[in-house]
Amino acid sequence: MTTPHDPGALAIDRRAVVRRIALGDTSWVDVIDGFVRDAGEEFDSLHHSVNWQQGEVLRYDRYVPERRLAAGLGSDSTPLLRQTNLHLNAAYRQPLEGVAAILYRNGDDFQGLHSDREMRWLDDTLIAIVVLGQRRPFVIRHRAPMAEVVERVPAGADPADIVLMPGEGDMLVMGGACQRDWLHGIPAADTQHPRISLTWRWSSRRGRPDTGPSFYDGRQFSDRPRQAGSRTRPR
Repeated sequence: MTTPHDPGALAIDRRAVVRRIALGDTSWVDVIDGFVRDAGEEFDSLHHSVNWQQGEVLRYDRYVPERRLAAGLGSDSTPLLRQTNLHLNAAYRQPLEGVAAILYRNGDDFQGLHSDREMRWLDDTLIAIVVLGQRRPFVIRHRAPMAEVVERVPAGADPADIVLMPGEGDMLVMGGACQRDWLHGIPAADTQHPRISLTWRWSSRRGRPDTGPSFYDGRQFSDRPRQAGSRTRPR
């Protein structure tokens, strides 16, 4: 009997239906339900075998822990990762790089609305996310000009927000100018169950580079030498 971790096992459904959601004229998100065949077993394997690290972000002269754990994985370290990597490169005809893994331990772990501005070239990008474990809201919001941002509306509370519920082996792919014109995030949720996301990214590196600060750039008041914006420490 084969398992998802046998070299010859097919861990993904290459024929899973792709549903595209247009985000204006230049951006989109693909939703692929049931992309991972045995999502429960894949989740358990990663949850217990990965060396999860606690990330910290510099916020006004002190590091604060991120509300989630992270790890970097080799794109060929398991059949699931290797097959997903090959599938993405073939389906989108670009060399996506990965894999960044994020563990949301329960509903208290979250990620605020942001775009992946550390990629710098944002006019044409791909970000693919395989979601294992608990289904939770994945919120997408159009980026408003700074002059129009009067108050911070919680993710998912704006009637114009797009709220998806990926989990249990689904995959999302954000493309086009999504990182330039849109924000995405995982708000806190009422659950005690964990969630793992596996992320691949690609940028065409065309257009004008984004020079604004990203979520991970340090923020501080003092004039002392600037520290790195983020770091990790043992869990």
